[in-house]
Amino acid sequence: MKKNFSLCSFAVLSSIILMFYVLISFYIDYTNFNQEKYSESSFLIKIIVLGVLFAIIASIFVLFKVYKKNYIEKELKQRTENILNENETLKIYSHIDPLTQCLNEKFFMERFKEEFKRAIREKQYISLFIVNIDEFKAFNDIYGRDEGNECLKLIANILVNHCNRPTDLVSRFTGDEFYVLLPNTKDSKPVSNNCVNSVKSLNIPHDNSIASNVLTISIGTSYILPVHPDQINDLIANAKSSLKVAKIGGRNRVQ
Repeated sequence: MKKNFSLCSFAVLSSIILMFYVLISFYIDYTNFNQEKYSESSFLIKIIVLGVLFAIIASIFVLFKVYKKNYIEKELKQRTENILNENETLKIYSHIDPLTQCLNEKFFMERFKEEFKRAIREKQYISLFIVNIDEFKAFNDIYGRDEGNECLKLIANILVNHCNRPTDLVSRFTGDEFYVLLPNTKDSKPVSNNCVNSVKSLNIPHDNSIASNVLTISIGTSYILPVHPDQINDLIANAKSSLKVAKIGGRNRVQ
């Protein structure tokens, strides 16, 4: 298709040049006829004019080909950059929860396993705490899902702000549950208490909570000095057990 387009363009330009040549030739012949003379110089002039015209068309055609090549290369480069940017964006968004911008469950578990293996190699403690919003279903029933989503974003922001080391991982699992991993940490209760206090200080009304008249969270903590990869399940189970104790104990607390 592109080849046919180039040939068509060349044919059009050639036709235009020939038309100019015919007009110039006719003008020269007409002038010589009126002057009743025709010499070799006239014929030479026509040859020179024809050569100049064809030189012009050749130059125009070459410039057009160069411009077209540069344009195509620029377009290909731009499209390649756009594709790479789109792929990078898709890769990033495949790792995060779209609502809270925290890590999603799948990517968190991949990183969790990597950090756990590193803790084994380097003989370091690793801590996990699980966050649950108190009476969140009741909150949504009263205030609506939109308000509930806003609360999820606020709580996610608090967790990220308190757990802001490069190695810390904050993830939203299903619903109102968050997992927070703190590598090289034995006691996560101080930072967990800060998270609980920060959420309560938001003073978001919650008239249907048995824990408080404002929105609160409960946190279950766990830590381990791992020696085997299978102990990752123990760390998760202990954190879940601690969260259950925190809820039984009245919520709005760290266990």
